Amino acid sequence: MKKILSRTRGAILLAFILLCISGLFLTEKLYGESYKKVESYSCLIGLSLPEVENPSYGELMDEIHEKKQNRDINVIMKEAGGDDLQQCMDIRQLASYGVDVMVISPISSEEVREAIKELNIPVITLENPEFSDVGRVYMEYDNIEGGRALAEMILNKYPVVEEILLLTGPEENPVSVQRKEGFLQALTLEQRQKLTMLEAGENRDEAERAMKYFLISNNDIKAVAGLSAQSIYGAYLAAEKLRNFDMEFYGMDTKKSIEKLGDVDFHWINYESMAKEILDTGEALYLGKEVKERITIRGN
Repeated sequence: MKKILSRTRGAILLAFILLCISGLFLTEKLYGESYKKVESYSCLIGLSLPEVENPSYGELMDEIHEKKQNRDINVIMKEAGGDDLQQCMDIRQLASYGVDVMVISPISSEEVREAIKELNIPVITLENPEFSDVGRVYMEYDNIEGGRALAEMILNKYPVVEEILLLTGPEENPVSVQRKEGFLQALTLEQRQKLTMLEAGENRDEAERAMKYFLISNNDIKAVAGLSAQSIYGAYLAAEKLRNFDMEFYGMDTKKSIEKLGDVDFHWINYESMAKEILDTGEALYLGKEVKERITIRGN
């Protein structure tokens, strides 16, 4: 009886060893090609974003992932879901991973400011003027000038401001606030008082919903201005569904965001994505090279 048990145990042990070995070969078969394709890197960048509900942040993540290919760089990304305390945790966690450079689009909060100050690595802050004094580099699109250029483009064709609708974004979004500020700067005080503005959220669905309600009781608008590609596209979809074909649409965003809309007959102020600039500047900081303290990406 003891011999039978001993043989049984030995057979089980042998089967277990063979299973482990076959598992190793199977793992190599399934994942070996992927492992071989992973390239080594020298510079590790941590990226902390406020959220990805705002399409512009999601697109920035995609473009960074695309543009880091075949470079000596890797990027770890985290998004905070609009929660400043979560962003503080993200920043500290990225630092614990040993990133060489931190890139942060900060939520307006003293807690986030303090979390950034704790870092002892180079920091690039993005698109929140309240944080332009924190970190080594501040980077932004020229949102105020872009908003002003958008207004001037529309006014050249529609000088009667009552025929213009401006779609605005959330007040807590610094990019939307800057673009709105620039747009209003191009108007006289009297024009500002007569301008119609509609809070349209920050994504396509919110803008479409807001525009539908607006169009039910308003039909004098000739030109619609959106401060992002998604908001102006949402307004366009609402107009199409309500069969209002008498309006022209004007917007501003990165070229990549605009291209994603396909073949639509809109008028644009467009920007090159800051993704490449982020990677170039991050790598330069890692290598100890001199960089500009403020980088502004201008529209055209």
